[in-house]
Amino acid sequence: MRPMRSVGCSLRKAPLGAFFIVCFLWLALLPAPLQALCALEPGLAVETVQIESVFDGDTVRLVDGRKVRLVGINTPEVAHGGNAEEPLALQAKDQLQALLSNKPIRLLQGSDQHDRYGRVLGHLFDREGNSLIAALLQQGMGFQVAIVPNLRYVDCYAHAQQQARMNARGVWGHDYYAAIPATSDRLRPGYARVEGQVESVELSKRAVFVELAGQVTLKVERNAAPYIDSALLDRLVAVAQGGKPEQALRLEARGWLSDRLTWNGNTPALVRQGQRKRYQMKVTHQTSWQVLPPG
Repeated sequence: MRPMRSVGCSLRKAPLGAFFIVCFLWLALLPAPLQALCALEPGLAVETVQIESVFDGDTVRLVDGRKVRLVGINTPEVAHGGNAEEPLALQAKDQLQALLSNKPIRLLQGSDQHDRYGRVLGHLFDREGNSLIAALLQQGMGFQVAIVPNLRYVDCYAHAQQQARMNARGVWGHDYYAAIPATSDRLRPGYARVEGQVESVELSKRAVFVELAGQVTLKVERNAAPYIDSALLDRLVAVAQGGKPEQALRLEARGWLSDRLTWNGNTPALVRQGQRKRYQMKVTHQTSWQVLPPG
């Protein structure tokens, strides 16, 4: 990962608790107006692009026909494919449209340049080199997403999101996006915030599986482990090795819930037999989850 030098805190330099303490103190020094974050670094291979249309708050189409999916953010879904529009979806779309008016717009592609749908994965910057993604996160127009290897600006985007969260802007102040308990019957496939108490932890060669009380398993794959706070990993490994849940360990995680009842193989049968939890969420980076106070 490559954080901006102008930002005063880094996950790699402090344990989880100290990281958030430093970030809260740093953010407290900010003046009331929103500040531009995550400015375009000089010397990078960027492309000046023209926008044809805005699909939603995190996806645009270029005049050359390419579709660009913004790296580092997931915004509320507009109505499509028979699915209803989510709250704040049009606001996020309108906000991105307004930010795109400060032309020319420059595109910096991610290390992983395309997703499985063939969309270009990239960061967008305005005429002054200000990050459009950071601006959206500051306004609470979506949630930060960090997926290896596209981690450029990950710490900086985390700071932008923290501003929105501290001030209950956008998704952070809307009941629709409140964290859902892992025990709730309101859980559905798709992007979600979930919270729950760690019930058990299983270790394998490929991943760490964190079982929350209820119907959610959090999966940390091997390639994501280096980007998870080491102190938290140590706590989870201790739970796995001790075979007993740590009563004080409660987590909030943000990501995509996958319904194991729709999987191939014998997994659906294991879910029905109570041997597997129904939903799984991949935790791809430390910014995707956090330890909650006991309660």
